[in-house]
Amino acid sequence: MNDQLTTFISVAENKSFNKAANQLFISAPAVTKQINTLEKNIHVTLFNRTHSGVSLTPAGKSFYQDAKKLVAAYTRSISHAQDLADEKQTLKIGVGPLATGVGTNNLWLEISQKYPHITFQFIPCSCALGSFNEFLAGINKDFDLVSSVYDTNLLQAYNLEATELDITPLKISVPVQNPLSNNERLTLNDLKGQTIALAPRGEFNCFDQVRDVLEKDPTITIKDINSFDMPTLNSCVENNWLLCSAEDWQTAHPMLKAKTVGWNFTAPFGLVYGKKHRQVVDTIVDFVNTVIR
Repeated sequence: MNDQLTTFISVAENKSFNKAANQLFISAPAVTKQINTLEKNIHVTLFNRTHSGVSLTPAGKSFYQDAKKLVAAYTRSISHAQDLADEKQTLKIGVGPLATGVGTNNLWLEISQKYPHITFQFIPCSCALGSFNEFLAGINKDFDLVSSVYDTNLLQAYNLEATELDITPLKISVPVQNPLSNNERLTLNDLKGQTIALAPRGEFNCFDQVRDVLEKDPTITIKDINSFDMPTLNSCVENNWLLCSAEDWQTAHPMLKAKTVGWNFTAPFGLVYGKKHRQVVDTIVDFVNTVIR
């Protein structure tokens, strides 16, 4: 029943079976089957179905409010029981090129000192921009949270929350063989004639803002990249491409130097986790809100 309620809530919020299926990482027919079964079990029609989408019936609107409370209470109960079952709690943290632990190592140390019953397990995760849903799907499945740059649109689309730790500036990572690597700071004029590797439009709002500025200069070539993995970083070095990146990402490759640019583009950095999560995540978030921040 809980899966049916979760599916019902997703359909109600997305107003679409297909969008709910994408959010839940299941097939559209599976969503339809769960909703049909739910309506049959409770003897209530929850949705008006049309060619343009679905909408809640009056009964569905009332049921939606109660369903959210039921699912939240169910999740809290399971999380609490699981935490009590193990005196020693384990927090699984996803790590990867976009989910970096560099800026949060001290955070984990402080938490471990404050809560010695919590241990940390760091899980390698895929962060390729072209398959970002695979990375997001790992939250609450392979790991509890990540420390990462994030985008508010993606949080909403994948039912995630974030606790901001910092605002990280977007920089340009320059191959060491490029003369610009000797510059302490870059200007937009320095970028003329360069090829700049950039995340595809629509993935991150902050990168889209950079793209809007760069596309105004016809001498700049933009190279779309689908990941920030090592093969991509190697390609930037081998082809002398500049890389638009968050502040810490260039540390993944010794032949790239991150340079401050004369712009004000930034991305939020923080802890990213599911709206439904284990109680141990609340412990971490509460600590961050009351002590770190």
